[in-house]
Amino acid sequence: MVYIREAHPDSVLFSQKEGTESLLKILQTNSLEDRAENAKMCLETLKLTCPTVIDREDNAVNIAYAGWPDRFVIVGVDGKIAYRGGPGPGGFKPNEVENWLKENAQPK
Repeated sequence: MVYIREAHPDSVLFSQKEGTESLLKILQTNSLEDRAENAKMCLETLKLTCPTVIDREDNAVNIAYAGWPDRFVIVGVDGKIAYRGGPGPGGFKPNEVENWLKENAQPK
């Protein structure tokens, strides 16, 4: 997963931070440190365990993959895009991605 800029800055959400759930205002990030903190909170709140990286302040990954507000993209071992889902929220289809992976991913 690549954590990009906040889709809905200033939202107040129930979030997990350091094991405690509370209502927190999620701010737009202006530094890698802030973005990393938001990404960590996102993973903890959603109970995600997938490898995660963060897009830099220049938003180059977001621009290259049109990831805002969310999108599934699978990059093949050759470095080329193998699957590109539609932009979220309407194009955010986890079941479609799961089926694609079952049909196309080779187990190790």
